[in-house]
Amino acid sequence: MIEYQDSNVNYSIIISYRNRESHLSMLLPKLAEVFNGKSYEIIIAEQDNDEKFQKNSLYNLAAQKSKGELLIFHDVDYYPTDNVSYDTTCDVPLYPINNVIFLDENNQQRKISDIPNGYQNFHITVGDHSGGVFVIHRDLFYKMNGFNPYYVGWGKEDDDTRDRLRLLGYKWKRNTDGTFLGLYHTDNKPADNDNDFINNHYLLANLKNTLDLGYKQVTAEVNEYDADGVRWLKIKNFKYENRSIYR
Repeated sequence: MIEYQDSNVNYSIIISYRNRESHLSMLLPKLAEVFNGKSYEIIIAEQDNDEKFQKNSLYNLAAQKSKGELLIFHDVDYYPTDNVSYDTTCDVPLYPINNVIFLDENNQQRKISDIPNGYQNFHITVGDHSGGVFVIHRDLFYKMNGFNPYYVGWGKEDDDTRDRLRLLGYKWKRNTDGTFLGLYHTDNKPADNDNDFINNHYLLANLKNTLDLGYKQVTAEVNEYDADGVRWLKIKNFKYENRSIYR
């Protein structure tokens, strides 16, 4: 049984979040504009501690509390322009981003040389990149067992989600249109010898052996508030099972 499902809500927009007030203040009005006249909810899944960011865990916990049929997992720094569509069908996961224009601190387009390596061609196409924003039907979230919650910090969790779906026989749809603005923040990539970064690579390399790890393996303290019609989840004290998967 899906406790929070509500047939009157078509879209659940789940935003992973911590300490990005300026991004959120830009994104929320734009989403209200995009979904005006539609049945939707916005859920802010805030990590309410100072530990490394655990996006997959936030998404797992928020998805189980969502009400909509279509789940839109949305980084707070990806701002949709007017040619973006978030719609897809039941068994077709959607990556709505075709290209990204990165902005500087003054919301002006960044010079290519100022964009971190790996992202410098995004103004043309994002290629097979799978981060930022993705959309799946609620039933598909449960079919895929949600997301692997053992990714900690920056790196590879989005690739795991993309490849998990591919292993299960689903092919990502990518919008041929779909321009997003990448709101400015400093580069979050950790050092190559960061232990969690190394473990994230290990998890992705062993994806076929971790498909059983998903939303059931993480719990947390979740406090929910209403903030001007937005469902705000403050999440902390994560607890996990099966940590023997690490090297």
